[in-house]
Amino acid sequence: MIDPFYAITIGFIVASLLAVISKKASYALSALLSAGLLVLALVRPEGIDDVSRYFLVISGIVWLGASLFSLSYDDHYPRLLAGSFTMSIAGMLVILLAKGAVGFLVGWEVMTIASYFGMTVRENSRRGAYKFLAFGELSALLILAGFGLLSVETGSTAFSAWKGSGFWSLAFFLAGLGFAVKMDAVPFHTWIVDAYPRVPGNVGALLSAVVTLMGVYGFARLLLIAVPANWVGAFFLLLGGLTAILGAAYSAGTEHVKRLPGYSTVENDGVLLALFGGTVLALNAGNKTLASFAFLALLFYAFAHSVAKGLLFLIASRLENGTGRFPEVRPRRLTTVGVVAGYVSALSLAGVAPFPGFLGEWMGIETLLQSFKIPDVKLKVLMVLVGSLVALTAGVAGVAMSKMITHGVQRAGGRRELSAEDIAYTFMGAVLVMVGILPLAVFRLADGALSSLTGMGATAFVTGALGVKDGFLIVAKDFGGISPTYLAGLVTVFGVTVYVLVRITVLRRVRRVRAWSGGLRNPEYPPIAHSAILLITEGWLYGTREESGRLYWKERLNIAYQKLAEAYLSASEWFRHELMRGSDSVYVAYILLALIVGLIYLLHSL
Repeated sequence: MIDPFYAITIGFIVASLLAVISKKASYALSALLSAGLLVLALVRPEGIDDVSRYFLVISGIVWLGASLFSLSYDDHYPRLLAGSFTMSIAGMLVILLAKGAVGFLVGWEVMTIASYFGMTVRENSRRGAYKFLAFGELSALLILAGFGLLSVETGSTAFSAWKGSGFWSLAFFLAGLGFAVKMDAVPFHTWIVDAYPRVPGNVGALLSAVVTLMGVYGFARLLLIAVPANWVGAFFLLLGGLTAILGAAYSAGTEHVKRLPGYSTVENDGVLLALFGGTVLALNAGNKTLASFAFLALLFYAFAHSVAKGLLFLIASRLENGTGRFPEVRPRRLTTVGVVAGYVSALSLAGVAPFPGFLGEWMGIETLLQSFKIPDVKLKVLMVLVGSLVALTAGVAGVAMSKMITHGVQRAGGRRELSAEDIAYTFMGAVLVMVGILPLAVFRLADGALSSLTGMGATAFVTGALGVKDGFLIVAKDFGGISPTYLAGLVTVFGVTVYVLVRITVLRRVRRVRAWSGGLRNPEYPPIAHSAILLITEGWLYGTREESGRLYWKERLNIAYQKLAEAYLSASEWFRHELMRGSDSVYVAYILLALIVGLIYLLHSL
């Protein structure tokens, strides 16, 4: 009898082929398969371990939402989009179900190449798609190097055979660097500038929410085999902190509707890298409690980020108009359902209570500020420094998301015709609200994965105290605690009270003007004003310049890559002119001679 999870994988491949006949049929089958996968992972997870199950649930939520969205979104694109969309999902499923290096790498390549083809369906999109593919192949090569080292040493490609490897830390570092590349860690994120503005909305949701999640899964999968040395954890801790703050800064600075959530993904993945680094340091310090809380924070943050980011990107693709800048967003692009979902996703990513992004941010900061529990002084300083960067990141992210709401979501309301998109918005938005109010459901889902790493369950961090019912207070042992459920109740009560009081006492006497207009009838608070203070005061980071009363900036790392590319092209041109001016027959002779020498050496060694 065929394993049901592999049957679903085959179903996604069939859905990809079905796109040749009917795009809608392909997306409908994808939605049905995603729903079935969710039910199967939640109800009958036989055949997969707890880590795969957890990431399958997160992925299934986004896949289902994106598939439903595609039913009404993909009317003007070629069939290649539907085929590549479902094939990319099939590749990710293979990754999550793989028991060894071969299956993992095959799934990784299918995911990358299928995503590339999905990115090329719009005009002028190939430049960004090629950059994505280049970084994708770099990622695959690094993972191959790490996995290859372990396979050669142990004589097996099975994950279970790698425990106790003498090259574990080096191999972990190589593979982890490959995962970090896929997670858009700085400086491997620069493809975003060219790719996200042209990527279709459904593919963008996969890229920003689930493709990067595969990198997080890779880290979790290897960590459950064995713990690497402290230097590996310290490297990814620092890389994560720098990635988070730069991603937040670029997200706040951009005026492009789809670059903003793209850069926000860089920020969120930076926090995840930092939490992974913190988990490694805590495990090596022998602090099981801190390690468990750090890993739980990583798992919960991954859930909150993936669902919220997938939803926000679906909405952002509907806001896009003209060049895709915020001033060009037009009304009647979203229904009331879409506007509410946009608020929910953006507020969650801004870390506002009572949405899950708030709890994820709190848990992450609580983890990184417990550096006093790490015995090594240098690692203590590094951990608290990165914790400070992550705390700063949360504030800067609020600037970006307020821009997204004010100049994007809020402007685009007014559409009345409901469609399949609104079903997707409702589903993903409802998941965010429910998880924000009742996070214990996700904790229970993560319980098995957490126990596999440290032996402590997620429920060890759930208790009750001071009038908070048992099971509703989340605590970082010996450090702090919070109750998202009670906090949601307080926010609701105070919010309704303030609204009623304003409605009764003030609203009737207030002159109505457009939002962010400074009380004036015509002038409006422009999108660039949201980030002007950052662009001016942190000009060293943005490379800000002012021309004709406008602020302009360009990502410095992109400039560095351009100079590197120019140097490479110059060297290639010199090589072509100076060393390759002979005839083709000479080059063929060189190749033949090399093969003969290699064959002689091989025969001699035998």
